[in-house]
Amino acid sequence: MQGDPVERLLARLAAAGVAEPSTLVIECAGEAGRAVATPHTAMSSRVHAPAILGAAYHDSGLAEGYCTYAIEWPEAPALRAEALGSLSDHERLAVGLREAVERVRSQGVPVRRFVLTGFTEACGSIDIEFAQAIADVLETRVSVRPCRDVAGRGAEVLRLLARDRARYASVSQAIKALAEMEGREQRVWRRLDRSREIARVTGG
Repeated sequence: MQGDPVERLLARLAAAGVAEPSTLVIECAGEAGRAVATPHTAMSSRVHAPAILGAAYHDSGLAEGYCTYAIEWPEAPALRAEALGSLSDHERLAVGLREAVERVRSQGVPVRRFVLTGFTEACGSIDIEFAQAIADVLETRVSVRPCRDVAGRGAEVLRLLARDRARYASVSQAIKALAEMEGREQRVWRRLDRSREIARVTGG
């Protein structure tokens, strides 16, 4: 599959303050009053699987021994009429992510944590409803880390990392310190009853 260049993926990770392996960064896009666009992803990993289906692979990463993936996000997963009628737009989009993540996991590449970044509505806010949908559909916790300009901020963090790496014990520590979140990180947990209903109507 074709995707963003590795520099853009690394910037996405850096802007979100993420260097840990198996953590999928989800960059939101869109404008106030418009439907949420299909997001973009990036993930660091220690598992090198160049021929993996459903993800773009790059053999370089934020640290030595790491590689980088961008997981393909199906825009329109096939759902039964019952599911289509009971799921929100955000939840249907998250079902696509669930299918993509399960495909990648089945090929031996772990995906354990999820971070949402970018802005999708008014300047200075992230669509928490979308984060909640991901948490409910994937039955996981989602961290929300604001960043107004993911590409620009990520590139700046990577530049600072190249200059100041020796000051930190690890790349992960450096990325977290340099990212300087623009707003307080929030954590969104799954709602068990909603997760069960989504699983019932989607067969997940």
